[in-house]
Amino acid sequence: MSKREVVDFLVYKTTMLGIDEGIVIIEKTGMIVDLNPSAQQIIGFEKEVKGKLFYQLFRIVDEETGKEVIENPVAKVLKTGKPVERVGRAVVYTKQGPKAVIINRVVPIKNDREKLFGAIAVFRSVVDERVWYRDQGLRSYDLLTGVYNRKMMEEHIKRLENSNEFPLGVIMVDVNGLRFVNNIFGYEKGDKLLKKTAEILKKSVRQNDLIARWGGDEFLIILLHADLDVVKEVISRIQSNSFSIDNDTKVQLSLVMGYAIKKSQKENLEEVIKEAEEFMYRRKLMVAESHHYTVINTLLTTLHVKSIETQEHAERLKKYSLMIGKEINLSYKDLDELALLAVLHDIGKIGIKENILKKPGPLTPQEWEEMKQHCEIGFRIVQNIPELSAVAEYILFHHERWDGKGYPRGLKGKEIPLSCRVLAVVDAYDAMTHDRVYRKARSDSEAIAEIKKNSGTQFDPEIVNVFCNLVMNNKLNSCVEGGEKKWGTF
Repeated sequence: MSKREVVDFLVYKTTMLGIDEGIVIIEKTGMIVDLNPSAQQIIGFEKEVKGKLFYQLFRIVDEETGKEVIENPVAKVLKTGKPVERVGRAVVYTKQGPKAVIINRVVPIKNDREKLFGAIAVFRSVVDERVWYRDQGLRSYDLLTGVYNRKMMEEHIKRLENSNEFPLGVIMVDVNGLRFVNNIFGYEKGDKLLKKTAEILKKSVRQNDLIARWGGDEFLIILLHADLDVVKEVISRIQSNSFSIDNDTKVQLSLVMGYAIKKSQKENLEEVIKEAEEFMYRRKLMVAESHHYTVINTLLTTLHVKSIETQEHAERLKKYSLMIGKEINLSYKDLDELALLAVLHDIGKIGIKENILKKPGPLTPQEWEEMKQHCEIGFRIVQNIPELSAVAEYILFHHERWDGKGYPRGLKGKEIPLSCRVLAVVDAYDAMTHDRVYRKARSDSEAIAEIKKNSGTQFDPEIVNVFCNLVMNNKLNSCVEGGEKKWGTF
């Protein structure tokens, strides 16, 4: 190191360590590469902010309106190479929440030849934040999207918990694919999607309804005095308003929603919100652009390659099961779980040897014992995926029989989960009415006769009656369009 470099290094360290003001070093890309101890103390972060873009952490806002200023001073300095003095107020998101700071100046970093390498932002904490927060705006709203922040929504939740304002409709909204947009197109484009989502939600709800940014890519809506019809109407408006493509990224905005309703005072609103959130996650599993769908689809593809079961078989079971579920008035939550069970019930077969799965003749006793393990294998696979864990037990019990002679636990009658009893009937029907490697398909009438023959032994008699009536009234095939559309749109 030369003498000049030593002097420059000492000056740099003395400045960084000795000054009371916060200093952030930003490289030319806008990314934070270093900060001094004073900055760490003010914002409550140390190494965590290194590698983040400056504009992600520091939001420059208008002191009068509380709204975010579009052009960030660091971006301006990096663009022009000229310093910006007396920037003014900003909000930085600390570990304790939003904190007001004053950015005194942003100056460029250049070498002797005037080549720009980055920028330095100098800031200090606001001594009296009461003036800064006089309109309570920054404490209540998410600066990026303009809707309530989570802290403010939690205050509303506490108030509503003890009020008589019910029914309350709860909608949880996920901006699907946001991580993909951030990674491919940059956080600026991701932020644009979040802002657009907030605009759509505000446009779709009623005047007194509540909207908050609940997480990084999630929004929570609470609809006051809203029954199921109102909730479904709002969801329909959100869907209608979201069908547009961002011209810059060519990305279709994809929103995944789940909902629940607090119908009475005795119900806990936080539990209702959790129910809506779980519903949303299950819906997300069915969306082709989602990460979880990709994981599930990979598992199912592996299963279809190894075994004689096809994707068409799983889809038929899903449609038949939903028709029965609708006929016996299952809740949306139960219908959703029934659909997942129909698609995933045999997922454990990926752990069974292929020569057993595709054997054209009867299995030996030893092979049969191995085959029966697929229920427990599937249970373990699904149990380790949080969003699917609700159907893990159903997968475990989907080969139980009404007379108690099934496996793996020998459950009997209504000890068997209802979803499993529904699946047992439709699975048997579909297996009989389609060709297998070891036999030809039977006719509908032959399959129905066999199912009736085993009513009360293998199958739940009530489910058999419902299913046979659907077949006899020719509703089974006509159910496909209506059922799929109704349960697969949000």
